Amino acid sequence: MEALYLTIPMAMCIAAFFLYVFITAFKKGQFEDIESPKYRMFFEEEYPENNQTKSNSTDGPTSKS
Repeated sequence: MEALYLTIPMAMCIAAFFLYVFITAFKKGQFEDIESPKYRMFFEEEYPENNQTKSNSTDGPTSKS
């Protein structure tokens, strides 16, 4: 019975913390658009133009020694 005096308040504190985190995320707009992120990868470029390099590096497992 003594264990319940400790575990119930701890469970209530943990539940209150996660409720606070959920409400904070909801107010910041984390759950506004849940459909488009799964399609975003189809519309992004595979290699952005500003990050392309034109060097033939010999790094990696496919290099010839």
